[in-house]
Amino acid sequence: MSSSTTMSSWSSTIDDQGDNLDTEEDFEAEENNITKGNRDAVLFVIDCSTSMMNKDENGDSAFHSAIQCASSIMMNKIISENSSDFLGVMFIGTEKTQNPLDKKHIYVLQNMDLSDIHRVMELNNIASEEFDFKQEYGITDEQYPLGDVFWVCSELFNSVTSPTVRTKRIFLITNEDNPHPTKPVLRSAAITRARDLIESKIEIDLFSIDKPDSNFNLHSFYLEILSKNDEFDDSTHINASKSFETLNSRILSKESPKRSIFSIPFHLFEGEGMTIGVKGYSLVQERKKPNYKWVHMRGETTRIAESKTKWICADTTQELLPQDIKHYVHYGGEKIVFTTEELQKIKEIGEKGITLLGFKPETSLKPHYNMEHPYFLYPDEEQYEGSRRTFAALHQKMIEMKKVAICVANFRHGVLMKFVALKAEPEVLDDEGQQIHPPGFYMFTLPFADDLRPLPPHSTITPAPEIMIDFTKPIIEKLQIKGGYNPIKFPNPTLARFYDVLIDLALDQDIKEEIQDETLPKYGLIEKRVGEFVKIFNVEANEQASNLYTNLPSSPPRQSTTSRSRGVKSQVDISTLHSDNKLNKATVAQLKEFLSGVGIKPASKKDDLIQQANTYFASK
Repeated sequence: MSSSTTMSSWSSTIDDQGDNLDTEEDFEAEENNITKGNRDAVLFVIDCSTSMMNKDENGDSAFHSAIQCASSIMMNKIISENSSDFLGVMFIGTEKTQNPLDKKHIYVLQNMDLSDIHRVMELNNIASEEFDFKQEYGITDEQYPLGDVFWVCSELFNSVTSPTVRTKRIFLITNEDNPHPTKPVLRSAAITRARDLIESKIEIDLFSIDKPDSNFNLHSFYLEILSKNDEFDDSTHINASKSFETLNSRILSKESPKRSIFSIPFHLFEGEGMTIGVKGYSLVQERKKPNYKWVHMRGETTRIAESKTKWICADTTQELLPQDIKHYVHYGGEKIVFTTEELQKIKEIGEKGITLLGFKPETSLKPHYNMEHPYFLYPDEEQYEGSRRTFAALHQKMIEMKKVAICVANFRHGVLMKFVALKAEPEVLDDEGQQIHPPGFYMFTLPFADDLRPLPPHSTITPAPEIMIDFTKPIIEKLQIKGGYNPIKFPNPTLARFYDVLIDLALDQDIKEEIQDETLPKYGLIEKRVGEFVKIFNVEANEQASNLYTNLPSSPPRQSTTSRSRGVKSQVDISTLHSDNKLNKATVAQLKEFLSGVGIKPASKKDDLIQQANTYFASK
């Protein structure tokens, strides 16, 4: 047990608490707290039929890819801050039987429990080439009731009694699209069991795999238990037939459950107008190394130390209770004191929710208005019935009219309101019909007037010659990234190294020395694609620069600065002396210099020089 003590009098000010609790960091902190407080339970159900064991041209099988994915997910749980989530692994289609209900051809390899390194090593052993799965567990191609599979799944989830488990999901990985083609009774029983799971808040996520001679047909069976109500329901079917990387990425995308960071009403009209429910999700968050923890190692067992903070009055040395701590602000030379409750009331402006103010064209939403990373709004049917349909109608109309909604938002009590813009985004699918981005509203926080500062003046850019632009075009075209920039493909090398070392230490393996940095340019590929074009570009650029330098206008020869300044100065001095009839005060050197500057050969004596100067000025 560790304790930290802070000495303080009653000098805690309002600024110590922050005058804006609703910042981007606050949302990220709240999202982390939501993630830690809500535990996830995932059960991998892996088909072990003969077709799943068949290897492709690369020597990989769908079954082994599924085992590697389960191992990868479990390892991620161990080394991340989600180590309190529950995971389980179950085989279907085996000769051996091991499950709580003693149903045939169902083998529960790992019950629903916390992840640990021994469970990971067990999965890695099964995924190795030396392991003979058929000899250890057996494989059957007989039909077995899929309803029994769902029944066993329900029993395993019932064994998880933790009240903090908020999501329960089944990851079903199979290539059999019609488990009961000739037995309608078993088919009906399976559909009934699946719907019972859904009613029990247990979600079924299907990861389908195509067979070599046929594609997975969702309409044969699974569409009846996985169908969506409308476009705003999450897709529970993902095709992952290409490779292990595809299956792994598909499962990783579903592994982290979508948890909203706020759930608030959306008032479409003021007063007693129409109100729907929406949930907000964080789209982007910087991934950081997990915080280290203090460990107490002096006792019989190693325990994580807990940190506690106590406020101590500097005057009385007594511990301060929360109600003893006051806040103040200087005004008129005095300290205006507020209690914590009064401070919260000051910050409460309006009720929690989003209120629609009006609409503007999409072009009015400028890129530099983006003060924070955007949030994503999705309908919440649990707050108000009919929210989904109303949300969909508003969403579709805004896309058609190319409008953005301007709103005022108050995400929770005790924070300052914000002005936001809602931009409707349609659903985005890939070539295989898999959802890349769901439909919904992007919510952008709008800046206030003092947040927009004038840009510094910039110099005028001279446009490049047309011939140089033509030489640049093929270089840019051949260096385009297919499909656009995807940040997922460029992991942070420092974080990747950090987690690789953790995995090696956990598995008692040698730590790899090399660091794979995907952010570095691929110079070999660049040379292969545009090497010749770059050489041509450089030659032409050098010629353009040489011609530019050669064609500069030539300047006339310039007189020495010293002699020019001296001549002008002498001319001014001698002219002044002549006007004042004081040429006799000029020196011989000054007179000679003046006469030489006006093209007169100076005499040797001073009287003659004065005479020459007078004659010169008389002729003017």
